[in-house]
Amino acid sequence: MRRISHNSSEEYKIFLDMKHWKAEKKIFRPEIFLQKENKLSPLFFYLYELTEELYTKLPLRLNGENPLVHPSNTVLYLKKAGITDEITLCTGLIHDYVEESVEIYRDLNKIKEDENGIKILDAYEEEVFKALQENLIIFSRKNKINFSAAKEVLGTVRLLTRHKRDFYYQSIIELFVCDDEKMRERAIQVKLSDRIHNILCIESFNEQQRMFQCFKNLFILNNAKKYLMERKGKYTKQTEKLFKKCGKATYDSFLTICKSCEKKGVQEIISMIQLAFKKFALASNGLWEVTILNEKEKHPIRLFQGVIRKYDYRLHHEWKSFDKVVKSEKNYCTNFFANFKFSEEQIRAIMDYKDAYSCKEVVAYLMYLPEYTLGKFDYGDLFRD
Repeated sequence: MRRISHNSSEEYKIFLDMKHWKAEKKIFRPEIFLQKENKLSPLFFYLYELTEELYTKLPLRLNGENPLVHPSNTVLYLKKAGITDEITLCTGLIHDYVEESVEIYRDLNKIKEDENGIKILDAYEEEVFKALQENLIIFSRKNKINFSAAKEVLGTVRLLTRHKRDFYYQSIIELFVCDDEKMRERAIQVKLSDRIHNILCIESFNEQQRMFQCFKNLFILNNAKKYLMERKGKYTKQTEKLFKKCGKATYDSFLTICKSCEKKGVQEIISMIQLAFKKFALASNGLWEVTILNEKEKHPIRLFQGVIRKYDYRLHHEWKSFDKVVKSEKNYCTNFFANFKFSEEQIRAIMDYKDAYSCKEVVAYLMYLPEYTLGKFDYGDLFRD
């Protein structure tokens, strides 16, 4: 009997396209990403050397890996998405270069991130940019490369760099409102690639830390979806692919949180939580109410209201508001599930489970409902007068 090869089937090709990306633990050499005969390969190789040198000064990542795996994976995902633009690949390589330089300086000099410390760090950030620019000018002249390429890389890195003076939201929103359309899409591509790798490397985090990282991705995905909707037909297919791969990686991470919470002895009420969410989703016409809280609601659907705003508070360090929501949820769960006599850890697991479960569904909506975004959670509503 002739053996059928699945490797060449149309179904298998579709599987490969849909397959979720994984984090590579090895560090790829620069020639894997850009051939030496490419006219901008000298610039890419030079930036690789700068990055490699800087990252020897960084501690190991929280999962114990060499910190250089992060820029390596970021460029890898850009390549896997089909991006061949050298400026984008160079940007992916050094997207964290300035931020990491500032943090090394902060730690060496024991600078606190208070009002005065932030001024010092922002001033040092400008010094890093200036030094990097000067080095690239000298390098471009020496290697007879048009400095305009390096200038575009610097501009996109500046757009991606989070300034110490800014809230997380503000720094991300800058990507989506940049007037330079080419630079904006490059920055969005790099940010999505960056967040794919970050979210795939949170195995050493606890549930709350994982939720926080996933929530950051949810904000970026929501804004990327709005961008794709507004630029319909004008963005590249590579951007959409990175959006979907980031969505799948984030969905997987939320799902992992759910599985972890289930193992803490709360399996008996999981179906109740899931069905309450289904009722909530149907009643709220597409999860719009995840940004709104109605404290008068006594049905378990109340647990899914205001999930987004809850993590807003944490992201902005509004701890009083965050703690108030957590306390309210805890009291509700304790009273509603009183018959089960759950421990504090189990009540916490229920709260984490319902957050992760609802947010993973939001990610699915973002990926598969063409016109869906979360209102009041994007660059069109935030930071407007």
